[in-house]
Amino acid sequence: MSFTPIHPIYSPYDQLDFAGDKCFFTGQPIDPRTDLLPVFPEWLQQRYGLADKTITLMTGKKVAYSDLKLPVSADARKAGIDYLQRAVGDLLGAGFEAFKWMKPAMLYQWLCWVYQGILYYEMQEVLAGKNMRNAFLLQEGYLQRFKLLHLALSGAMRPIEFLNFDPGSVFVLQSHAYDDARAAYDLKVSTNTLCMSIRIGELGIMASLLDNGAQMSFFEPYFRKFDGVVLHPIQFDELFAKISYKSWLMNPVFDYGIAWPDEEDPTTFITLKIQDEQKPEEAFRPWEDQVYGTVLQSYLLPYGFPAEAIFNKNGSVITFLEDNRGEVRRFDPMFVEIQG
Repeated sequence: MSFTPIHPIYSPYDQLDFAGDKCFFTGQPIDPRTDLLPVFPEWLQQRYGLADKTITLMTGKKVAYSDLKLPVSADARKAGIDYLQRAVGDLLGAGFEAFKWMKPAMLYQWLCWVYQGILYYEMQEVLAGKNMRNAFLLQEGYLQRFKLLHLALSGAMRPIEFLNFDPGSVFVLQSHAYDDARAAYDLKVSTNTLCMSIRIGELGIMASLLDNGAQMSFFEPYFRKFDGVVLHPIQFDELFAKISYKSWLMNPVFDYGIAWPDEEDPTTFITLKIQDEQKPEEAFRPWEDQVYGTVLQSYLLPYGFPAEAIFNKNGSVITFLEDNRGEVRRFDPMFVEIQG
């Protein structure tokens, strides 16, 4: 699936155009009556009671799930966005085992879609200039990363190839399912670390969207420990706290090269480079329990954990993932630990 040459590659991050009147992918004018596509499929909103729920932006503004929409032209939908939505949507509702059949590239594109759908509204807020809390979004380093994620998402419509590296690390885990629709769904987006997690029934997905596959490469054996383990939501959120903090610790030693399509080859090629002077640097800055503890606290607060409960008496951060022998801890849906 690809665009004809009359649709050159477009990015709203070049002109900081988030007014909602141009297609997010082509820059074409859109018809707001027909070309505003829900970020979250309507069936998902209905099944988990999301229509009345809101997402809180960094400025504190709340946006209803039902109002989260991206301007997408008919051309862009036909070129691949509609197919992405249908294919992922079918498997999202089918449960953990069925989701294993999802193509990794397609799952990554859908996660980029959700992230970019929320970021679109964050960009509207920062460009309104009402709050300095989100001013970092306009820094050149962030804009370049947002643009690269946008390009990766465009891979749903036109050939995009990452040469010899994966753009992000995506982990698919199993969680306890709950009859209560509101307990069965949860979304977390860490805009500054380009991380997100989403829990839908028994299906749990978390990702560091632009770590160049580093977390998957460096820590895959650790995450393999949780294969076959049904996680409690508290454990799931603890894992996401680790991923988002580790993403924050990444050293910015990477540069990207982009070879744009031409008349001979319609593919956009993206390469990863590390400058010679930066090669001796570690991929991650040192881990600090004190800082990580504040990240974990923010994720455990909704479960009723006070700040003073985050650290053990010896000063280490609490964990519900492993015991002192390194064995995975298991909990039932009510968060009662399963012994033996």
